[in-house]
Amino acid sequence: MAGFRWPGHTELLAARTKAKRHAMMFVSPRLRVALASAHVALMDIKNVLTIGRVFDAIDLGAQLCRQLGIAKPSVAVCGLNPHAGENGLFGDEEERIIRPAIDVAKLHGINALGPFPGDTIFIDAAAGKHDLVVAMYHDQGLIPVKLLGWDKAVNVTVGLPIIRTSPDHGTAYGIAGTSVASDGSMRAAIELAIRMATTTAIQPSRLPGPPLQ
Repeated sequence: MAGFRWPGHTELLAARTKAKRHAMMFVSPRLRVALASAHVALMDIKNVLTIGRVFDAIDLGAQLCRQLGIAKPSVAVCGLNPHAGENGLFGDEEERIIRPAIDVAKLHGINALGPFPGDTIFIDAAAGKHDLVVAMYHDQGLIPVKLLGWDKAVNVTVGLPIIRTSPDHGTAYGIAGTSVASDGSMRAAIELAIRMATTTAIQPSRLPGPPLQ
């Protein structure tokens, strides 16, 4: 509606800052979620999901967790298909793409686990059993985030050379100027940006891993 060709701020800022790797991540009181793909049509996810994209979401999400004071975050990685593929019955992306990305993350010292079925892993994460969930596509990750923390969640673009946070929702042109919008997510975004500006990420030991495709 604003006349830009970018599907969202994430892609625009990554291009403007020349970020080699980036991911969309959400931080809320009960869930932290990073996305392996963001503004992509469901039918096109199979064309963009790679080992590298999944690993980047795991790695960059874990980096932000460490910056927020979690020394060794537990990272739960979702499957793409129902039941995380059911051992190949519902697709091979779990074995062909997601599990190799988890293995690479482990080689880099990250406590990455999965792939887990997307319809159950958020229950454990919301209960505190995991510090971060990596979702494969937009709504897989955003539905639980917004359900549990609509006015407290923050959108963070991880991987940029600058700090970038925003509310977890869109611009809401339909209610602009009506004084009915909640400022909760905006306040949370400002507070998280301040917190990130005053902390330094704890970097894990890096081990050599295979090249990412």
